[in-house]
Amino acid sequence: MKILCVIEDDGGILFNHRRVSRDRILNEKILEIVGNKKLFISPFSVSLFENKDNIIVDDDYLEHAGEYDYCFVEDKEILAYKDNINMFYLFHWNRHYPSDFSLDYQPSLDMHLTDSIEFVGSSHDNILLEVFEK
Repeated sequence: MKILCVIEDDGGILFNHRRVSRDRILNEKILEIVGNKKLFISPFSVSLFENKDNIIVDDDYLEHAGEYDYCFVEDKEILAYKDNINMFYLFHWNRHYPSDFSLDYQPSLDMHLTDSIEFVGSSHDNILLEVFEK
């Protein structure tokens, strides 16, 4: 599966059961990356994406996603699924936010960095996207 995740500088993704931030342009970038492939998300993430035919809302999406499917992760631990991950899109906010739930897997330990792109978001002046592949 292909994972998409957004972190702040300390690896945090949630604070008090809320996402650390959101950005309209980043969400558009995610939809551009996914194209017409399946994008699995949790019910928590529904508000980030318009109703699209290829978005699948599922509490257990990490269990159900296939090899070529995309999963947007912002409220799940993923370490147990690391052997199923063949690509990882890691977006960095480049800001420090308080967080109490952090990404529990570092793709740089098992995967190769294949691309690094900086872009300007709607709420963040500098967002870094790192793409890792097995």
